[in-house]
Amino acid sequence: MLQSVLDRYDYTRTLSRSRWAWEFLRRNQDFLEEAALHGADKVSVRTACHGITLIRPRIDQMAAERWGLAFFPDPRHDGYAAHAFWSSALFPRQVKVQVSPADSEATCPIYEKTVKQCEIVHLVDTAGREHLLVKGNGHVVQVQCRGMSMLSPEPVRLGFLIRGTANFASRWRMLDEAQRVYGAGQDASVPWSRTSLALRNALVAHDCEIAGLSVRETAEIIYGKARADEAWAGPGRSMKDEIRRARARGRDLVSGGYRTLLA
Repeated sequence: MLQSVLDRYDYTRTLSRSRWAWEFLRRNQDFLEEAALHGADKVSVRTACHGITLIRPRIDQMAAERWGLAFFPDPRHDGYAAHAFWSSALFPRQVKVQVSPADSEATCPIYEKTVKQCEIVHLVDTAGREHLLVKGNGHVVQVQCRGMSMLSPEPVRLGFLIRGTANFASRWRMLDEAQRVYGAGQDASVPWSRTSLALRNALVAHDCEIAGLSVRETAEIIYGKARADEAWAGPGRSMKDEIRRARARGRDLVSGGYRTLLA
């Protein structure tokens, strides 16, 4: 029973920091109340060629910018499913691609591979900039497009943009992580990293606190009843303190600290 509760969070194992930010924001009560004023009827969703989903807010959603978003996504959808586009100001570490004309007889390997293996969500923001969410293999990458429109009737070629030499290694690492979207289904081989496990525990601890569960009950869900019984029976406080720290971090991330995950 307790393990089944923890299994509900298993999809978060492959989430990037930007998707983790959404997981915490969608638990913010003030955000939920404001998002309720901008329901699904305020956004146009349709399908274009290659199964690309086109997202178009029907009206300006300037209030979303206060939360760092291009518009209000549906908060019922999790970090993988939600069409959550972060603003460039809040989320500068986006993958950037240059869209340019392609020879009529040539194919772009990046474009062909992406449309064949991934789910693509396309957005034009209020400034006229094009953005993509590329989803696959349990991973989500937000992409900012430069140059031609991705929806051009003419063949296009995509190229990754890496400008400047500052943080060159981190830029290459970002592109390497972006490659993880290519695959079939959930990437079950990815182990929990220390960062993702700590974020998961903060999320679970926050949800347990909101549900009225005690620190002990939260420990049972995260670590299992046997380990929790052993920790509570002994004189040590390490597990108790760890759960309290996870609760505090969860509250902080939900109340606005999610922005630090996007920096």
